[in-house]
Amino acid sequence: MSQPARSQGLSAYVWLPLVLMVAALVWRVLYQQGIVAANLGNLSPLMAFAFAGAIAFPRSLPWWSWAGLLILVDWVSMGSQWWSTAHGREAVLLSYGLYVLAAWWGSRLRGKAGMVDTVLGTLLCSVVFYLVTNSLSWAVESYYAKTWAGWVQALTTGKEGLPPTLMFFRNSLIADLLGATAIVVVYNFEAVVRKLRVMPVIGWGRQSQAAMAV
Repeated sequence: MSQPARSQGLSAYVWLPLVLMVAALVWRVLYQQGIVAANLGNLSPLMAFAFAGAIAFPRSLPWWSWAGLLILVDWVSMGSQWWSTAHGREAVLLSYGLYVLAAWWGSRLRGKAGMVDTVLGTLLCSVVFYLVTNSLSWAVESYYAKTWAGWVQALTTGKEGLPPTLMFFRNSLIADLLGATAIVVVYNFEAVVRKLRVMPVIGWGRQSQAAMAV
């Protein structure tokens, strides 16, 4: 492919959502460095940018770009501490694995999902992340009784002396909702300004192959 053709192809994509994703990474670094208050740390919409970001990604970027950037930023920001964050290595691997899966799912919906689909899919990913990661904490930490009541505690109040896990779930849900909404809004804003294909309100698999190629 010639250079002019390649440049024309890149100009056919919406790039503004990537600015939001970079801002989310900056917010995460500020939290890790203690600049952002601890109770606001998980207001970073990581799952929104894994799923909704993959939907809005230009096709010239691989679907795993967000997960790769997240791991790189965490490693540079935290050094060796990143491996032991969130109650141990199992939780670290599981968290990144869930981001990777969400990004892969989002990439399957490029050119197919609408705004409502993208936001609802993000919220579903956020709920799954909360259930899976807190269930792992319940399973591996001796603090929790390995009973139904212990599992409910892990999902609601959490450990005594720490903020309840429901508060973190609320924060992450709000952040992911706002993050996904911001992505679809700026996507369509740039698409309208540059006269590119906009994301429909509802489009779960309804876009034609011709539209998906744009």
